[in-house]
Amino acid sequence: MEKIGILTRVSSKVQETDGTSLDVQKNLGIKVSKNLGFKPILFNEGSQSSYNVEINERLKLVELLEEIQKKSGGIRKVWVWNTDRLGRYSKSWYTILKVFLDYSVELYVGESSKPYDFNNPNDKLSIGILSLVSQYDNELRRLRSVMGKRNSLKSGNTFVGGTVPFGYSLKGKMLVSNEGESKVVKRMYEMYRDGKSTTQIKLFLDTKTEYEPKRSKDGWNLGTIQKMLGNSLYKGIQTWEWKEKIGGEYKIVETIKVKTPKIIFTKLWNEVQLKLQQNHKHKNYESSHNSLLKGLLYCKSCGVNISSSERKPYPLYSCRSVEYKWKNPSKWGKKHHNCTLKRSLRIKDTDGKILNHIISIIKESKKVREEFKIKNLSSKFNEVENIKKELNRRNKELNNKKKYLKTLEDEVVDLEFKIITKQIQKSKGEKISNKISDLIEKIENEIKVHERDISVFSNSNQWIDWLNQMYLEIDTVEGMNLEKQQTFLKEYIEEILVEYSSKTQSHQFIFKFKYPIIEDEVIIEGRKEGKRVYQIKEGSKTSSFKLPIQNNTNRLSMDDRTKLDKMITKLRVENSLSLSKVSEELNKKGFRTVTNKNWDKTKLSSYIKHMKVDVGK
Repeated sequence: MEKIGILTRVSSKVQETDGTSLDVQKNLGIKVSKNLGFKPILFNEGSQSSYNVEINERLKLVELLEEIQKKSGGIRKVWVWNTDRLGRYSKSWYTILKVFLDYSVELYVGESSKPYDFNNPNDKLSIGILSLVSQYDNELRRLRSVMGKRNSLKSGNTFVGGTVPFGYSLKGKMLVSNEGESKVVKRMYEMYRDGKSTTQIKLFLDTKTEYEPKRSKDGWNLGTIQKMLGNSLYKGIQTWEWKEKIGGEYKIVETIKVKTPKIIFTKLWNEVQLKLQQNHKHKNYESSHNSLLKGLLYCKSCGVNISSSERKPYPLYSCRSVEYKWKNPSKWGKKHHNCTLKRSLRIKDTDGKILNHIISIIKESKKVREEFKIKNLSSKFNEVENIKKELNRRNKELNNKKKYLKTLEDEVVDLEFKIITKQIQKSKGEKISNKISDLIEKIENEIKVHERDISVFSNSNQWIDWLNQMYLEIDTVEGMNLEKQQTFLKEYIEEILVEYSSKTQSHQFIFKFKYPIIEDEVIIEGRKEGKRVYQIKEGSKTSSFKLPIQNNTNRLSMDDRTKLDKMITKLRVENSLSLSKVSEELNKKGFRTVTNKNWDKTKLSSYIKHMKVDVGK
């Protein structure tokens, strides 16, 4: 039995949870497939607007296209509710159309048992027109909806659409205060004003009230509470913005201030906003730690930026998925559960080892980079102006090849039309078509080479600047202050991915460099006219590194331990200070215990017992 792909999709979450539209589409698709004697294969996209969504974001559609492109047993029939189920965005639509054309797919739409044949020029034209009409119709419907909402607000209504905010009920198109919920909102504001944390407010909402948030199915989360505490809606003002995508960016067309029933007095609202600002600054000051790798480290499995925090007994790099899970369990619960970064990294140890590793990579490539600069860049393009001229010449060549490619592609279309209309014999036409296809492939490869060369020339100035800076700074980077070290690393590193391996008890790092300096090399080909002839074999932009977990019984590095022992010996033997005085001096000078704590008489006495040098008890 031949297979037919049933593609279903709705545009709103309400329709998906409702199930109505999806069920109607699925049932009709199955009914049509049975009437035609085909085996239905369901591809359910659920709730997903295709208006501004790239094709690679629509996983079920990609699955369908992959099934179509299978040489053996692939799907050659597809059913949709209407043409806009495939795509409203023209770029996506043409990608889908090309696959349908390449694999002679027949498209069934709605209740019709007659397919559109994409090998038929008339059907191809019809489906293209239908798709454009469908796009226009949907865009018109969207604009009508926006205008309807705008006019409704202009006429004095206060509900802007979507979910009714907590604290309110809906009466017609007007928000009205909900007696029970509004009391809870007021209590939240009072608690925060009086010094209660958002965590304590969450506990109050979960255990002391009967209410649940209107959007989340997982109970109250900190993000929702934060938004409610900062929402001007509760003091009687709500802002509605009409946004449109113009020139690739969203711009505000119109802003309307909507007056809503006041639940919170302005004085209380202002007090809470002040408290929010103060706590935000305090939180940033307390939790943020200015570390070397801040902004460069990412969790490999979650994809989120690694946080650096001033935690005791020592600062740590940690995956933020645990923080996000607490704020939004439904979105981050699964990600945190599957996170591979189960153990945090100590900032001091990590920064030192990673910096040394990166410096060693750059030093290993120093000779090759110097050769590259002198031979491949400086000798050809001594002046920046020469680089610009060469770049312009190559861009011109590239544009000419692209124009020629377009001419060849148009020639193929014209040839197919002549074959269809029998202006040329099919066998002769296919021979010419194959010849043109080979030529198209050749030109496409040449275009790729030109684009790669242009990329090198475009970045040549960056290469020269980067190399000069590297040679000046590489030997002094370890002695730089933290800010300069950060600038140094960001010149070369795009990002660093990290995960934890319980099997090897180590953290695994993947470095993504901005330039291909990993294991690059010079290939000597001989000599010509007294000069060496060689090629530069470009290296990789990625490198990996393993950092084993330190033994908890030895939290001080050997260098730190040596410095500590010398200082204790000096204070105890040379200066003849008591244990209490030695402890005070160690704390003043920034020395910490092996567990990263302040020194006292007891800790110092215990440490001295294990020192190799006798400094007295």
